[in-house]
Amino acid sequence: MRRFLPSVAATALAVVLLFLAILPLSSCGREAPPPAASEVLAVMLEAMEDTAQLTPDGVIRLTAAPSDSPDCLTGTFLAALYGPSAHGLLGEGGEQTPAVMDVALFLSMTAYPCELAVFLCADGDTARAVAMLCQSRLDTVARGHKESPWAALAAGGRVAIRGNYVLLALCEDPEPPLTRAIGLLP
Repeated sequence: MRRFLPSVAATALAVVLLFLAILPLSSCGREAPPPAASEVLAVMLEAMEDTAQLTPDGVIRLTAAPSDSPDCLTGTFLAALYGPSAHGLLGEGGEQTPAVMDVALFLSMTAYPCELAVFLCADGDTARAVAMLCQSRLDTVARGHKESPWAALAAGGRVAIRGNYVLLALCEDPEPPLTRAIGLLP
């Protein structure tokens, strides 16, 4: 009786084919988590630097920062920038589910208007509502700079929605930060 012993090459080929057949199954049901707002904001800031845009001294505020950190973004701070209706979006101080899951902001600390914001919303309806708040914020900044040397820049901010993300870019050229951020999003 002759025993069949496969060659090493045939065994290796069988293992590779088996691996290739199983590979698609290994990712079933596992989607990559959406990028954090801070990751998207970092990409937007990089895009500004890559296009040689002026990035003034500023601060970054994050909802993901520890609550005792000066970098923590609270509903009260958000409402100060985006109006009273923004206060409840983070679900603070109650049992309400947050409508906005994650926020990252860059704010200029100079007279030069520069602001970037990323909101990860719970759903598309919330994203559209947050986009309206962002547009209202841009209108407020533009009115505040109407007589300043930066009036045209302040009036040129843009808001974009991609899935459940809302992006705000108020800078020399909002297209590069928005385009780069949208490329990162699902």
